[in-house]
Amino acid sequence: MDTEQKHHRNIDYTLRAAVIAALLLLVASQLGDVLLLVFAALLAASVLRGGASGLHRRIGLGTGWCLALVVVLIVLLFMALFWLEGARMIREAATVSDTVRQQVQHLWDRWQNDPYVKRIVPHLTDQAGAILGHLTSLAPGVASSVIGVGGDLVVVLATGIFLAMAPDTYIGGFLRLLPPRWRPRGHEVMEELGRTLQRWFLGQFMDMMVVAVLTGTGLFFLSVPLALTLAIIAGLCNFVPYIGALAGAIPALAVAVSQSPQSAVSVAILYVVVQTLEGNIIAPLIQKRTVDLPPALTILSQTVLGAVFGVMGLILATPLFAASMTAVRMVYVESVLERPTRAPEEDR
Repeated sequence: MDTEQKHHRNIDYTLRAAVIAALLLLVASQLGDVLLLVFAALLAASVLRGGASGLHRRIGLGTGWCLALVVVLIVLLFMALFWLEGARMIREAATVSDTVRQQVQHLWDRWQNDPYVKRIVPHLTDQAGAILGHLTSLAPGVASSVIGVGGDLVVVLATGIFLAMAPDTYIGGFLRLLPPRWRPRGHEVMEELGRTLQRWFLGQFMDMMVVAVLTGTGLFFLSVPLALTLAIIAGLCNFVPYIGALAGAIPALAVAVSQSPQSAVSVAILYVVVQTLEGNIIAPLIQKRTVDLPPALTILSQTVLGAVFGVMGLILATPLFAASMTAVRMVYVESVLERPTRAPEEDR
């Protein structure tokens, strides 16, 4: 009898979970971009709160003061990087552009008398004109997208700071929407979700730092200009696992090509070596201490969210997947499938 009751109860919970999941998917399809911004704000709040709590344990200041200190330190760090590398990066970008233009002109001077080149030049000219016209028409859209991303970033950071200042207020308000008997478990789930996001970000930050240091060291010994800036770009792109590695290599290859083909080959080999070390040694060691995610499902989540929600979905796919795994484990697996059977009198 108890087994039959447990079976019916599991079916009931499964049906409820399926209905809730369907409703969530419906809402996500209509408000996906907004929900991603909300999740980004929650991620920022978790990271800021984790940093403030760690600072509070070490120096003894109030959590609010520690949070303010963390925000100020982050702002000062980005200002220092821009101050040190911003002007130089602009100069080097102009140099790279001039060098690439000179190399293209050199190739043209070398091959313009070739009969095959003469035959395809008119076709290439028409294609280039069409592509240039298309890119020109896209310029207003790109500009508005950049402005939109900047506005979204401000909203995410501001919301994240306010959430980090008083997390109990918002968690308590959400828990009041649940039935009283579910609130203790709901609070446990919310706390664990916050810890999961903090552990994931800590592991990803450590991974990004190692990639940046290895890349910067290699670029320095290869005498590639803007080694520090390119290393920072490689580290930041590694925020998106697997796919970000390719994006981080493109600027370095562009700079290296402006020097020589041999330099570009050396830089390509360097990035392959760094990413091989990161994927096979560094990341597994870090994930054992933070959040261990299945690689195949991680790439699949990036592909799906990137296809549905664009760049923002691609960036947030991994932390969203980590949080989803935690929620499924605690809400469904532990609370439903592995829930201990209660005595019949407890069900009455």
